[in-house]
Amino acid sequence: MGSEEDSRLPLVLGPVSNGEFMPGPASAADIRLARTVIGRAAKAADALGMDRRLFLQTAGGMAALLATVNLAACSGGTVAGLGGRYQTPPPEELHGCEAALGSKGEFIFDVHTHHVMPSLPWRQTAPNTLKLVLGMVPADCTAANPLTCVDRAAYLHDIFLASDTTMAVLSDLPSTDADNDPLPFNDADDTWQLAASLTRGGASRLLLQNVVTPNFGSLPARLEGMTRTAGTRRLSAFKVYTAWGPGGHGYDLDDPAVGLPVVQHAHDLGVNVLCAHKGLPLPYLNLQTLWNHPRDVVAVSRQFPGMQFVVYHSAWTPYHTEGPYNPADPVGVDSLLTALDKYGVPPNSNVWADVAAMWRNLLPYPVQAAHALGKLLSRLGEDRLLWGTDSVWYGPPQTQIMAFRAFHISSEFQERYGYPALTDAIKAKVLGLNAAKLWGVDPDATRCELTTDMLERSRPVARVLASEGELPAAWVPRGAVTRGQMLHWLAHERRPWLPA
Repeated sequence: MGSEEDSRLPLVLGPVSNGEFMPGPASAADIRLARTVIGRAAKAADALGMDRRLFLQTAGGMAALLATVNLAACSGGTVAGLGGRYQTPPPEELHGCEAALGSKGEFIFDVHTHHVMPSLPWRQTAPNTLKLVLGMVPADCTAANPLTCVDRAAYLHDIFLASDTTMAVLSDLPSTDADNDPLPFNDADDTWQLAASLTRGGASRLLLQNVVTPNFGSLPARLEGMTRTAGTRRLSAFKVYTAWGPGGHGYDLDDPAVGLPVVQHAHDLGVNVLCAHKGLPLPYLNLQTLWNHPRDVVAVSRQFPGMQFVVYHSAWTPYHTEGPYNPADPVGVDSLLTALDKYGVPPNSNVWADVAAMWRNLLPYPVQAAHALGKLLSRLGEDRLLWGTDSVWYGPPQTQIMAFRAFHISSEFQERYGYPALTDAIKAKVLGLNAAKLWGVDPDATRCELTTDMLERSRPVARVLASEGELPAAWVPRGAVTRGQMLHWLAHERRPWLPA
């Protein structure tokens, strides 16, 4: 779109990916929506006498985008368009937009974040993982080794300097051993220590989790690996990719030969939080739908009432339109609700879910977003929905946070479907208080400890430099997010700097 590409939107509209799936193409409506946002932002920038590209990186630019999304959802005056909407001041009112979309002092706890270690052997030993990670590298990355653009430094910048995030869980990608792991636990621990070293009292902004792959190699060896990582006393959760396995064959967590030994061992080790990737199919890694259903997670939650189980992505599935709960055809979020019903799990029990990838993909479509959030809050429980962003893959999570602050579920949807109002109190729970409860974190004490850390003090300076063009634009995604970008890197995956 020429000059429109130069004026980067606060976030890409239309289907986007975190690199774990191929998004659909942008529709004509998505393209029109983006052009309308640019036009609305240009009008506001001209009225304020601001550079248009810089305006798009302000809260006013984000307000212009969200207001345009509202108009698109309500086009034609349909009742469906009234399901969810963003409440923002006019984009020209910069101070009002900052008040509406900026920090409200929330404790923001992101339970789903990533980075890689660019110099480790996985570049040679794990070609499928390398293909996956290449999709996360920024298109404009100029480093000699582009993987440094999704490394530890990029992570700390995106999560803690370019957003209002207070704490985060650092997660790994699928791997079978340290030699093909893009983030071995020891290196994740180094990131933990670096974050802790920036705080006067030594408190860290990070929790760590470790991936377990019991269907690869020797099960006793995998269980022994769990024992070793738990012995570091830095481990806060185990994570599983049940749909990933040799020959494309995954496993179920309630399988007594593979899954249940992992859950039992985690329980015996005192690591009582287990997270499971569900819903999103990962390219190259043979994640099959059969083992990507959340049924098994919910089933084992009944056998281990003292443990806590997190369904990553809320089992959301690309290409499926989220609507009212349909138990006759349970796809996406509905598959989680159906499993909760099947096993008689009450709201606010020991099954949790996060909104990573789901919220980022649905926020341009407020009707679907209202259904997805409404269903989860009403059935899973308002105390069990967690904030997750999949950053650094989507870039700094600030735009996701700002959009969530402004989002509301309509009274019409509340009355028709029994969805709760998305109040400030519920938003505060989702953004961080629920995760704090899950991991036993004291939000007030933690926030007090972090007020003097170097990241907190550096935030204002980093954002000013970004707004003035001295640093990368604060909200630019890290890598390929649109279908076209994904197809491009798939077609050009051999790069000069890659190992032969």
